[in-house]
Amino acid sequence: MSTVARPQEGIFNQSSLREAPGWIVSLGVHLLIMLMLLAVKMTVQNESQVALLESTLEDVQNETEFEASSFDQKGTGEDVTALSSMATGGSSGAGAAVSGAGSVSDATEQRVSEGITGGQQVNIRMVDDLGPGLPAMNELTEAVSGSGKNSGPLITGSSTENVAGTGGGVGAAIDRLTWEIAQSLREKKTTAVWLFDQSLSLKDRRDAIAERFEMVYRQLESLGEGGKGALQTMAATYGEGFKFLTDKPVDDVKALIPKVREIPDDPSGKENVFSAVKQIVNRLKKEKDKNRSILIFIITDEKGDDAEEHLEEAITMCRRTGIKVYSIGNAALFGREKGYVAWKFPEGDTVDLEVDAGPETVEPEALQLGFFGGSGGDLSRMSSGYGPYALTRICKETGGQFLIAQEDDKGTRFDPAIMRNYQPDYRPIREYWKSVEKNKAKFKLIEAAKRTKIDNVMIPRLDFPAYNDDVLRSTITEAQKPAAETDYKIKQVLDLLQQGEKERDKILEPRWRAAYDLAIGRALAMEVRIFGYNSMLAEMKSTPKPFKNKNSNKWQLEPSKEINAGQLVKKLEKQASMYLKRVIDEHPGTPWAKIAEREYTTPMGWQWKEVQDPRTFAANTSQAEARRQIQLAEDRAREEAAKRPQATPRAMPKL
Repeated sequence: MSTVARPQEGIFNQSSLREAPGWIVSLGVHLLIMLMLLAVKMTVQNESQVALLESTLEDVQNETEFEASSFDQKGTGEDVTALSSMATGGSSGAGAAVSGAGSVSDATEQRVSEGITGGQQVNIRMVDDLGPGLPAMNELTEAVSGSGKNSGPLITGSSTENVAGTGGGVGAAIDRLTWEIAQSLREKKTTAVWLFDQSLSLKDRRDAIAERFEMVYRQLESLGEGGKGALQTMAATYGEGFKFLTDKPVDDVKALIPKVREIPDDPSGKENVFSAVKQIVNRLKKEKDKNRSILIFIITDEKGDDAEEHLEEAITMCRRTGIKVYSIGNAALFGREKGYVAWKFPEGDTVDLEVDAGPETVEPEALQLGFFGGSGGDLSRMSSGYGPYALTRICKETGGQFLIAQEDDKGTRFDPAIMRNYQPDYRPIREYWKSVEKNKAKFKLIEAAKRTKIDNVMIPRLDFPAYNDDVLRSTITEAQKPAAETDYKIKQVLDLLQQGEKERDKILEPRWRAAYDLAIGRALAMEVRIFGYNSMLAEMKSTPKPFKNKNSNKWQLEPSKEINAGQLVKKLEKQASMYLKRVIDEHPGTPWAKIAEREYTTPMGWQWKEVQDPRTFAANTSQAEARRQIQLAEDRAREEAAKRPQATPRAMPKL
């Protein structure tokens, strides 16, 4: 029995194709072509996507290598401090760059994400309506990264962030800390510890923070990070002593607010902040065992009095336990140990009181000199743009930041991109001194700066009453005494700086080069001016000049381009100009250049100018008449003083 082969089933077998209508065949062919084209397109897209991703990764790698090499070049040599924070909150000894504007790894993730998604955000949850009083989280992120329209001079890659430059002050600083807490909660449960300075001067700042507490925590709660109990809070105070405001971390911050408002002032004037940090770490070791992050927020306006005894140990303890330290404080004045805090008396008047708020470095690296001649603002209160060394360093080494909430100088702002290259040396103090002792120019600069701090260099008077020749000679004689003392002190400072001059070219760090050049330039300029000053006084005392205007009654010295001295002094003037001009040219847009420009543009010679001062006697008044008028003036002054109620001397508070 023969078997007949059955046709293969399916629409594409030979028999079916012959028997099928033409439109079915056409449809099948077109479907097949479309499937083939779709497969080709998907293959091309996948290859393009892979190529784009590879290209993005390669670009990021190249940029990272370039940035790393740039950092090396910006501070060449072994003495340079890295520009970013070198400790992570969760490891001991291992370092990672930490900054408010993001790290290199953050930039890498962003670039890779853009390469895959075309720059569109994916799976990002934003909370935009978190109640009144605080910005939405997306606005807060923009503000703290320096990208907002009101951004101030944040120093990217630095351990200092200048929130005062945004005009936000304490409020902006609290917003910044809110953002830090939110970031911590995304990783693990967190305990925030608020450590308040009990100084008399800090009451307003403590009250401002208490005002914002409830809103801050409401905003953090709205984010819903970590679930119930994820965020716990403690508060403590320090001054001469230390005290916790709560026995244990609390979930509800409402109970803390009145306790913060009721923090008693400590009249001792002591701020033992680093001892306080150590006690917090010892108390919260168990929190780390519970796998919780710990953030310490120091609220102060001074530098702390116990750095020498406790700074290094406090840093070590925080690093070992992975605790990050942040501080809200004031900027240190440029190169100076003292800062100023406005103190308001109950009567309503305000006075600026000195506080220990600096310097921004281990030791002052700038001469404390006034300006001899010329005009301009008081640059002695110019902000350094950084917090005090010890507080900034503990923030940096633990992965936190020092947030500047107040600057004494309101008018001067320096570009953060420029100042990034002039960050202070935040290595341990012993490493700082090793670096200083290796270079004689650095070492002598520190000695000279100390000398001007200890020996106050007075600026001699420039106006001389001359209602007769005897009064003029007497006034000049009195002025020559402090001028001689100033000349002696400046010669000592200049001698110290010149001892290190041969090793100046071995300095590699921009900050130290600017500091040394400015110091020796200023010392040379002062020496030229004081020499010419003494010469002018001696000549006038020997042969008083007659007035051209009959109403003139006073001689005044003003800067002049003419150097009335010998070749040696003119040589010193050229050296001073060379150093000052080098600071201006090589370090533009920095505090050093600003001071150097003031010195350089003020001529170093002198000339006499006659003036009429209605407060003094007319020219050619006789000695007898002058004595009579002086006696009358003194009598009137005593009578007026007797009529005024006697003010009780006010004791100045210890801040």
